[in-house]
Amino acid sequence: MLKKIYVFRHGETELNRQKRWQGSGMDYDLTETGFVQAKKLAQKLKDKGIQKIYSSPLIRALHTAQEVGKVLKVEIEVCQNLRECFYGKAEGMLITDLQKQVPEIVNNWQNPDFMDIRFENGESKREALQRVLYELEKIKQQPYSIMAIAIHGGTMASLLNYFHFKFDNIPNCGVFCLQFQKDKAKIIGNIF
Repeated sequence: MLKKIYVFRHGETELNRQKRWQGSGMDYDLTETGFVQAKKLAQKLKDKGIQKIYSSPLIRALHTAQEVGKVLKVEIEVCQNLRECFYGKAEGMLITDLQKQVPEIVNNWQNPDFMDIRFENGESKREALQRVLYELEKIKQQPYSIMAIAIHGGTMASLLNYFHFKFDNIPNCGVFCLQFQKDKAKIIGNIF
């Protein structure tokens, strides 16, 4: 059976605006701009036939999912494993400061060849990806043919790398579509 899962990033938060590293240890809500982005995302997705949305428990992803869910009139289910990577001591720090302190981590965070890097006391990219893939596998087994998941920039980048999709950046409320047929998965289209 053919299944599609639309994967979208949450809207802007104050830490995004301040260019701070934000992981699962920082539970900031959307800014006014973030809510506007979520409403625009809902309009982009309203004709895709989405039947259910699964969301990270973090408020920025959940509120984005709720804005989309209101327009699509679909149920939202919170999944703990969809949360962002935990970045340990890097949580909330300015990205420019981290680039000076640990450039080998910051400069390679989106590089698919560096899966075991981590910030001090944080989760590795591989650990975060494995729990998201585990949850994705459970979601694929649901009785819906078209679903969506609300996640984060770091976990979304890891998924794009895992599926060998080249990208430059992931904007707030950026979205891509994963298509599954039998045991094969591929990203169709671009990030929009």
